[in-house]
Amino acid sequence: MPEFRQVHASPKRLTPNETTAGPDSQNRDGPQSANDLPQVDHKRQLLVLYLAMLFTRMGFGSVLLLFPMYLAVGSLGVGIALSAYPLAEFVSAAPIGAYVDLKGRRWMLILGLLSISLLTMAISLTRDSYVIAIIHAIMGFSGAAVTVSSLTMITDLTAVSNRGVSMGGFDFSNILGYAFGISLATTLLHFTGHNYGLAFVATGILLLAASVASMVWVKETSHSARRRTRQVNPLLALDQNTRAILPVWLGLTTILGVVFVLPKSLMESGLNSSQVGLTLALGAFGLGMGAVVFGWISDKIGRGKTLGIGVVGLILVLLSTLEAVSHSPPRIYQQLPLIALGGFMATATVPSALAYVGDKANTGLRGSAMGIYSMMLSLGMVIGNLLGGYSTSVGGLKATLEASAGVLLLSLSITVFLLYRAGGLHLRQ
Repeated sequence: MPEFRQVHASPKRLTPNETTAGPDSQNRDGPQSANDLPQVDHKRQLLVLYLAMLFTRMGFGSVLLLFPMYLAVGSLGVGIALSAYPLAEFVSAAPIGAYVDLKGRRWMLILGLLSISLLTMAISLTRDSYVIAIIHAIMGFSGAAVTVSSLTMITDLTAVSNRGVSMGGFDFSNILGYAFGISLATTLLHFTGHNYGLAFVATGILLLAASVASMVWVKETSHSARRRTRQVNPLLALDQNTRAILPVWLGLTTILGVVFVLPKSLMESGLNSSQVGLTLALGAFGLGMGAVVFGWISDKIGRGKTLGIGVVGLILVLLSTLEAVSHSPPRIYQQLPLIALGGFMATATVPSALAYVGDKANTGLRGSAMGIYSMMLSLGMVIGNLLGGYSTSVGGLKATLEASAGVLLLSLSITVFLLYRAGGLHLRQ
């Protein structure tokens, strides 16, 4: 078993439990209420992290709309180029999680933000799809650094009683950032006369601002650090029920990867860039609000019940989408209310699952545990980018929706089977 040491900015602020706890006494559930946390200004720290993530995802959201139009390739080529980022993130997430467990979170976050800002500006220097794919892959390492370190810091700064709403806030800042970024991209294209290079430079400057803000205001969080440098299997940081949820998690992130290719598909179906940007921005805002609401609900009724709401939402999205695409042309607008309701309910899955991972992860392995989130996110993005690009090039929007519905059904079936083998779902607060 790895050894742990307490890492903190101010020893006198730690509770007796935290200063004396050894590796065998680490409570996997962590502090039960905010009163049990070290007496630091954790609300301010959370706000700073949310703002940093908001600006970061604004940059990514801008790239989401600019990338398909910037690359002079078809939908499949866009999918391949986009998949380079999450593939690199998948490879690097576990090592980065182990590093933040050993050395700390703050500088990994800042390094990731700085490198992403510079790489985004570098995209403006070329339109060679291979060079851009390489740059995008390097950005994947930076993305893993930002995601893993920020999630781990949020886990450090929260307790069981408020971790759900805090993770919902993280998800909201991510999704809202995408929404603002998409709107930013449409605005930049309008004022620059569709000068994509200049738009990428402006996006990079936005990310650089987030980097500087994080450097000034983000402080290292108190945590237990592993002494040994031996690599620990990140799956050991999760219990059996949490591991069983990973397939649905992968399915959700696969759908997110498909969404990254969706702007090009929507524009090929007849919508202009402004219409696409507005549609995606409104959808992102609704999903972000859902994450906060259901994160708060998971603090009140428990993670398992909230996750169940998300699963019901996934099923509703699946059935509504299948009904919509069974007609020619697809009846998307007729089924939109049910799809929107199901999508809103489905947002319960991310904050409740993240909070559960934070609740159960050993305090010295939080980085490794959150590395699994990043791994599932990135692997799903790889699959989704390729699936979305291929299905769009073969059958257009209808094929893309059908493929997404199939992914949801498969991932949900696997999770139900694994939970049955594990003896049921017992995610209690």
